[in-house]
Amino acid sequence: MQADHEWLAQRLAALSPHRRGHIHRVTALLVALAERHGLDRQAGWWAGMGHDLAREMARDALLAEARRLGLAIGPAEAAEPLLLHGPVAAAWLRERGIGGSAAWEAIRYHTTAGPGLGPLAKALFIADGVEPGRGEYPGRADLEALAFRDLDAAYCAVVASSAAYLERRGLTRHPDMAAAEAECQAGSGERRRI
Repeated sequence: MQADHEWLAQRLAALSPHRRGHIHRVTALLVALAERHGLDRQAGWWAGMGHDLAREMARDALLAEARRLGLAIGPAEAAEPLLLHGPVAAAWLRERGIGGSAAWEAIRYHTTAGPGLGPLAKALFIADGVEPGRGEYPGRADLEALAFRDLDAAYCAVVASSAAYLERRGLTRHPDMAAAEAECQAGSGERRRI
């Protein structure tokens, strides 16, 4: 366990102060959500601390690391390799055997969302989107408050908010986000296993 924490500390030290601050705020919110909803607090801590470990890698380095790890690179990831930062970070933790499958799923889908996700993955997607460092965009505080009352409703609201943000910027939704939107609109809660 000590070696895992040393490995994490080295990864964090390589990141910018801005990114480290974001990671710590997301982790604090995620752990609070985990406690509120009876989720594994330790898995939440690893998911929060691990979610952006690969976020500052260059696009070509992300592609190379994804290939090394044997990760699927779809058209969306080939067009925007930054979408690989979650899958790469999840694979790093999986390689080390730390965090567990719920944390790996959460890290993998924290940027794109996805259909059939477990509660920890939903909580990380929410925490990443509404952590206080994101600023006071319209509805941020309401989304955070909703997350403590109803995780599924908050997840669907943050998915909708994220999709609207992408649309305003003229960006294409990842297929996983489109599938998550469809699932939310249908009211389905079927679980995906990774």
